[in-house]
Amino acid sequence: KTSVNFSQTVRLVVTSEDTQKTNPYTVTVTLAEAFSDVSPNAWYYNNVMQAAAAGIVSGRGDGTFDPTASVTRRDFAIMLTQMLGVSNDGTAVSPFIDVADDDYGVVAIAYCKSHNIISGYDDGTFQPNDTITRQEAASMIAKAMGVSKVSDELYPDDAKIASWAKNAVYLAKAAGLMKGDAGTGEFRPTATITRAEAASIMVNALNQ
Repeated sequence: KTSVNFSQTVRLVVTSEDTQKTNPYTVTVTLAEAFSDVSPNAWYYNNVMQAAAAGIVSGRGDGTFDPTASVTRRDFAIMLTQMLGVSNDGTAVSPFIDVADDDYGVVAIAYCKSHNIISGYDDGTFQPNDTITRQEAASMIAKAMGVSKVSDELYPDDAKIASWAKNAVYLAKAAGLMKGDAGTGEFRPTATITRAEAASIMVNALNQ
């Protein structure tokens, strides 16, 4: 057995069994980001780590992830576009009156608007700093993924889901993008999304 140190780029040469063919491979290992407040025992651990490794989410800069913090409408749009593989670099003209052209989320917001993932409010605003609700997140993720099958299994709190969001909520349920609480089965449509939940939604979508 050979032990290889991958702290630096390693070049491996693989020879076929009949020794007639060789293929060189260059292997570079990137260490995944670790978060001091994300326990390996937490239900969201694998989702957060996969989302971080895929570049969908990042930490707070102090070694934490802040998994229980709420997610703004802007940040959910950014996570969503990064999950789709869309670069948030560059510039864009804001489609909303309350999002500046130099806003750090303008590229993601403009992308979501142009692809009918978001529509904003009747007054021309997007309200990027507002926390996103679970039914709003369901609407965005269902549109982004283009899912078409609707679940006929209703959530126990179905009556609390807004009429405009019901189709999206059950599209997301059927596609396995979102689900109810483990204990009650309720969807909690007006509750805000946490960073751990958002990471989980993105990983569910990424694994489709």
